[in-house]
Amino acid sequence: MNTNSLKSFAAEARIKLIDQITRKLDFVLTHDTAELRGKQTEIAQLNHKIKQIGREQVIETVAYTWFNRLMALRFMDANGYTLPKVVTPLPGMTNPEILQNALAGHIEADFHLDRNRLNDLLDGRTASTDAHTEAYKMLIVAACNHWYTAMPFMFERISDYTELLLPDDLLSDYSIVADIRNGMTDEDCQQEEILGWLYQFYISDKKDQVFKALSKNVKITAENIPAATQLFTPRWIVRYMVENTLGKLWLTFKPSSKLRDHMPYYIETPKGNAPSPLPEGIKGITDITFLDPCQGSGHVLVYAFDLFTKIYEEEGYNTNEIPALILQNNLFGIDIDPRAAQLAAFALTMKARNFYSRFLRKPVQPNVIALENVSPETIEQTINLPIIVEGKKIENYSDLSLNLLTQANNLGSLIQLKPEEVSAIQVQTGSVWQEQQKILKQQAEFLSTKYHCVVTNPPYMGGKGMNAELKIFVEKNFKKGKSDLMACFMERCLSYNPTNGKTGMINQHSWMFLSSYEDLRPFLIKNAQFESLLHLGARAFPEIGGEKVQNAAFVLGNYKPINKGLFIRLTDFGNAQLKDDKTLEAIQNPNCGWFYTANQNDFEKIPGSPIGYWLSQKSFDSFESTKISDFYIVRNGISTGDNVKYLRLWHEVSLLNTNWKPCNKGGSFRRWYGNNEFVVYWKDNGVQIKTSLDEKGRIKARLGGLEFSFNEGIEMSRISSSKSAFRYSTEGFIYESSTNDIYKKYTTQDFKNLLGYLNTKVVDGFLSLMNPTINIMPEDIRKLPLLSDIEEMGMVPNVDRNILISKKDWDSRETSWDFQQNELIKQQIESIKVAFESYKKEWTDKFYELHRNEEELNRQFIEIYGLQDELTPDVPLEEITILQEEGKIIDGQLQIQTAPVMLQLISYAVGCMFGRYSLDKPGLILANQGDTLQVYSEKVQAPTFTPDEDNIIPVLEGEWFPDDIVGRFREFLKVSFSADQLNENIGFIEDAIGKDIRKYFVKDFYNDHIKRYKKRPIYWMFSSPKGHFKALIYMHRYQPDTCSVLLNDYLQPFIAKLESAKQTQTMLSLREDLSPREKVAASKEIDTLQKMIDDCRTYERTLFTLATQKISMDLDDGVKVNYQKFKDVLVPIKGLEKEEE
Repeated sequence: MNTNSLKSFAAEARIKLIDQITRKLDFVLTHDTAELRGKQTEIAQLNHKIKQIGREQVIETVAYTWFNRLMALRFMDANGYTLPKVVTPLPGMTNPEILQNALAGHIEADFHLDRNRLNDLLDGRTASTDAHTEAYKMLIVAACNHWYTAMPFMFERISDYTELLLPDDLLSDYSIVADIRNGMTDEDCQQEEILGWLYQFYISDKKDQVFKALSKNVKITAENIPAATQLFTPRWIVRYMVENTLGKLWLTFKPSSKLRDHMPYYIETPKGNAPSPLPEGIKGITDITFLDPCQGSGHVLVYAFDLFTKIYEEEGYNTNEIPALILQNNLFGIDIDPRAAQLAAFALTMKARNFYSRFLRKPVQPNVIALENVSPETIEQTINLPIIVEGKKIENYSDLSLNLLTQANNLGSLIQLKPEEVSAIQVQTGSVWQEQQKILKQQAEFLSTKYHCVVTNPPYMGGKGMNAELKIFVEKNFKKGKSDLMACFMERCLSYNPTNGKTGMINQHSWMFLSSYEDLRPFLIKNAQFESLLHLGARAFPEIGGEKVQNAAFVLGNYKPINKGLFIRLTDFGNAQLKDDKTLEAIQNPNCGWFYTANQNDFEKIPGSPIGYWLSQKSFDSFESTKISDFYIVRNGISTGDNVKYLRLWHEVSLLNTNWKPCNKGGSFRRWYGNNEFVVYWKDNGVQIKTSLDEKGRIKARLGGLEFSFNEGIEMSRISSSKSAFRYSTEGFIYESSTNDIYKKYTTQDFKNLLGYLNTKVVDGFLSLMNPTINIMPEDIRKLPLLSDIEEMGMVPNVDRNILISKKDWDSRETSWDFQQNELIKQQIESIKVAFESYKKEWTDKFYELHRNEEELNRQFIEIYGLQDELTPDVPLEEITILQEEGKIIDGQLQIQTAPVMLQLISYAVGCMFGRYSLDKPGLILANQGDTLQVYSEKVQAPTFTPDEDNIIPVLEGEWFPDDIVGRFREFLKVSFSADQLNENIGFIEDAIGKDIRKYFVKDFYNDHIKRYKKRPIYWMFSSPKGHFKALIYMHRYQPDTCSVLLNDYLQPFIAKLESAKQTQTMLSLREDLSPREKVAASKEIDTLQKMIDDCRTYERTLFTLATQKISMDLDDGVKVNYQKFKDVLVPIKGLEKEEE
């Protein structure tokens, strides 16, 4: 089944139907024709409905009504259940068979319609603009009415406004009927699940609209809950749930049954386990009840029907009685969407018809309902007060649980009613309230009955999406699961079960781990048996990619735990088909490596009681020992309340400005050392941050953990990847709230062994168990088990070495404030190629040393915690967090790429051109606001490479200035490597970066610089509008007259050079001895030069305005603010104006 084509078909069909019905509605309400004058009753119904539910909802309702009807007719056509076919032509024909027959004079005898009018239309005796379409409309309506007796839920008798709004175009190749016919192939229609897919896809646009509104904090209303939460369950997961609830229940009742031969997803109870207890009162198959309380289109019920038929056949029932018995006695479904209820009932009816060909002659209506709101007046007319409920006298209607049914289509099957109230419902035959009382009674009975098996895929909706009424209800009635509707249904489904009943469910796996379900998990662990669980992880649903939706499917027994639970871990298998295959493999071979058994009581040994089924007994027991919080302090850092104002990347401000203090702010995945990128404004001990107020007069900052500022510590990014990464932090840092930070309780403590432990797979495993999200919190780290003798363990040498290697890697980049010198310059080799080979060997050795050390730490801690059966010490090379810019893992080996290393050299060279660095002295030289060459001369006597004098370096496509950036770069290479090897070295660089060095400076250098400095560049590119004139300056050396110097000493001389070149070319073009080709070339060059002159003249005017202003800037304001002062003359940085910290 091609679900992609189904998706586009269903979505387009909805759009087409809504459009055509909208136009038909406008016509009906604004025109006066003879035909419409005969439909005044229907038009009155239509106007009443519009007033009642609104124009848009009427259109939506009519659209899905006709979509469902036409879809049902097409499904029956394809399966041979309609004679003649209603929407499908015979082979070789174009008209639907029913119309073709009518044209031939054959009209079904049991069709109720005006045969005279039909014949007159077809014979031309009645005037019509489209007689065939009018006739076909009559036949469709007659066919729908014909099927009303068998399926009133799908084919209500049509003599209302829905017939009025049936689209006009039904026979063209572009009609909705043609779409239905083409969109639902005969092959697709052999599977009832097509109905579920089409339901989901039909409402997918609505779902997108709902979530777009939710992003603007528009809550999900009752009528939008179905669209927001519909998710079609893959058939194999449905089979797992049904086979391990209904199937297991039957095998427990009748162990000799051969049913297991039909259940590949059934998980056998291990030998030695106690058999699952049976609910009371089951004497045979007709006694077993099965409910889907969130049935959707009935996918679960349809497969349960299949399994019931196998049991009935085995029990010797006749084929002709089995479908009716199943629909009468066994299967029940509840939903809040009437569309879904229609399709579920239809799917079950089609299943029954498929099983027994004469079923539709004496059909039985499926026990499937769509909950609808009941009026308070109906309740008052139905219940005679007072009544006794749970031993208390109820005298006020407002105290009845039945009042929840006034919001039935919002609260759905979560509603729990008091049995005494349900028993008190009296339907008054012949009363005006009779029909409403019947609905009340039916809904109350469905909601209050106990069902032996409850299986569902519940709605996933967090508190953020819930409308006010739903949220209040959930918080009051489902305190343990209130964080999400799916968790509420875990509680509710167990309450639908009698004692020893079974609940099967698929939902998101967050309930297994997150702190928001810490009350739910102990309740389940103590009160329900985890019979089995498939930990599906991501991509269990073929149509949902990425990591956002991660699932678990499970079966709970409604009894106190008596056995170990059975768990299949599928999280490492990357697609739905593979998860399916590996489930079957695990069932056949429990020794496969991903089949686990666990005593669920052990889960409570872990803080927060996560469902850590894969842990060894030793791991469980380790959580009962000492924890990190017993020895160390774990905190979040401070929140400034305004990071845009108070945080800077360190290179933005003056190096000697003591108002700014180093600040750890988390960062990317990196272990051992690094991510030291920010500074925080801490003038006068941070008084501004500490006292700034918000609009309500409250202090904006959160200063928790402030007392540990400037202390040595271990930090990790609070928002992390799937792997944790802890880093050593020296004294002198303030810790920001994006980090989790660990501090010593006593000054005599040592961090090294602790850091070694934290960066192992053991801790990865523990953290992913306690909090599998990307947002690790301090409490997660506090709860980590930690042996009391951690400080005596002999890991310090390895850890020290890891910190050192990682620090050297971090400091090898100029974005570190401890950067000293470029790595290739350090080699002191004249050939860049040879220097690069030396660099590669040095850093490859460091990389693999770090890799060995990490694996050794893993080995030691895996052994200490007894996790040899669960973890291996292996570390993928991709997870070694040095050389992230230069290194690539190719075929399992580190390959250091040439290009990134050459670009680092080029960037360093530009730094030397501006005096930020020097070939003669390591570290930063000019890094304070307003630094001049005099300052440089005081720090570096007799430099081998002198910085640019006026802080302006032209970056042009031609050699217009001898000291432009290319000229300066060549000079740099001569001095830093060798004049003799200049051409060879430049050639090596150009081969590495894939282009000529001038082209790189003109086209790519600035983009690379912006990326390297995270959109906060220290070198600024002045540029004319079309880029014909460019020049770099260093912002720390900026002076108020810099723009004037740029204008007078560079731009205007450049314009003069262009004018001179143009004049030369003009004279050349006038020479008579030039060939035609040479004259054309000269003419083109003149045009190019003129465009350059025009561009520069435009720029000259803009730059002149700025030059006269002599703008000053304060580095404390940061690049974001200062760059904007010059935005009209600088290369724009995408997103800089809008970007927030």
